Amino acid sequence: MKYDYDDENDILVIYEHNEDVKESLEVSEGIVLDLDSDDGVVGIEIMDASEFFGSFNPEINKSFLSELNSARIEYKSFRNQWMLLVVLQSKGKQFSQPMPPLRKTEFASPILAHN
Repeated sequence: MKYDYDDENDILVIYEHNEDVKESLEVSEGIVLDLDSDDGVVGIEIMDASEFFGSFNPEINKSFLSELNSARIEYKSFRNQWMLLVVLQSKGKQFSQPMPPLRKTEFASPILAHN
C-alpha cells in the first residue's frame, strides 16, 4: 500500500496503488473510503487525521504522521459491514487502530438510490 500525509491540511490518505477506484464514499464526517468494482476497500482518506487518531492515542500527532515509515489498511467483509483496521508505523512504534464497523447498505450512491 501507498500513503501520503499532508501535514498542512492534516489529511492522511492510504491506498492500494494498483487498484482502480469505482466509487468514493464519505462514510463518516471526514472519512472517505475508496471502493473497487467488487465493493472491496482499496483506500481511505482521513481528514483531521492527527485529531482523529490522537483522540485514541496522544502519541499519534502531526509529528508522528509526518514521519510515517509505513501505513496500511486491512479490511474484512462481515455480513453487510466493512470491518477496518488502520496500521501506522513511525518513530520505531506501530499502532493498530480499529475503525467502527461500517454498514454497506447505508452508503448507496445517490445516483443509484434514485434508479
